[in-house]
Amino acid sequence: MNLESRKYQIIERVMNLSEEEVDHLENILSSESALSQSLDFSLQQVADGRTTPHQEVKKRYEKWL
Repeated sequence: MNLESRKYQIIERVMNLSEEEVDHLENILSSESALSQSLDFSLQQVADGRTTPHQEVKKRYEKWL
């Protein structure tokens, strides 16, 4: 099955969803978007060198462990 056929099948399924299912789908898509943005931000922090090595964090918090 080609990509275009798969897309049309998805569209047909979405068109038959109940309001509750649409709400659920919107929540999933929103969560995915938020997660993606958070991961992008985290990866940018790593690329910019704004991280703390694990050993340093362990030393800093060892009195609570």
